[in-house]
Amino acid sequence: MKIGEKIKKLRIAKLMTQSELVGSEITRNMLSRIENGSANPSLETVRYIAERLNVSPSFLLADEEDELIYLKHREISQIKQAFMTEDFRICRDMCLNSKSTEDDEIQMILSECNLYVAAEEFNGGNLKGACSYLDEALESCGRTLYRTDLIVATVGIYFRYMRRFSATLSSNVIDEGEVNIYPALTEEFCRYAYALEQLDRKEPIGAIESIARKETPYALHLEAKLWMQEGQYGQAYECLHKILLNDFPVAEPMLYFVFCDLEICCREIQDFKGAYEYSIDKVELFQKLLT
Repeated sequence: MKIGEKIKKLRIAKLMTQSELVGSEITRNMLSRIENGSANPSLETVRYIAERLNVSPSFLLADEEDELIYLKHREISQIKQAFMTEDFRICRDMCLNSKSTEDDEIQMILSECNLYVAAEEFNGGNLKGACSYLDEALESCGRTLYRTDLIVATVGIYFRYMRRFSATLSSNVIDEGEVNIYPALTEEFCRYAYALEQLDRKEPIGAIESIARKETPYALHLEAKLWMQEGQYGQAYECLHKILLNDFPVAEPMLYFVFCDLEICCREIQDFKGAYEYSIDKVELFQKLLT
């Protein structure tokens, strides 16, 4: 793109008239000739116009390839700032609207943002929304040359956990059952979700401390599950009830399974009123999660 075309494009994008751009330093006629390519601006004029357009002179003088590099450099600093301040939804929108959207680095950041937004939707109980963002994260992973093992493994864990609710909550991009989830086991939720799978298979999961800190909802739920396997429903009930009283936030999907286990424990210890109340809580939350 020639310098005159570039100046005109920027001026129009900034909703500036020729008169507003020229100010007092150059004439409107001269700017018109520069924009239509019949005159070349001096270096001093380039500097003046660049200042008025709030871009660098080098951007106006750069060829198309250099222009893309400049645009990415300008965008990536803003994208990284949004990411570092954990404004993941804003950062995601910035990546999607970037002129360098196919760039490897931007696609990697986009995949991270989609994963964080998916986790927010999951914790808030919007499972269908979480599925959509998780698949978007996978698609971004497929468009970058950066290593994405951790992201793919984490996405796989979330999908495997959500299949506990419904087979419809699955990925349209991967078969979550075939994902290598081990890179994700550095994350507390992922260790918890994998431990539940081990318990389902009656496999040893080791000490609770190796999965999550004591007195966190994750550790308490796993401890309760172990007590239930041993038929100690009173002890399991105490652990589960602590989760409801705990100050730590509890993801709504996890809360559903806590209600399920509380209903079982109450029934086993013959607290039928409690079992009924938790069954109602369970049904109401289940309907919300799948809405």
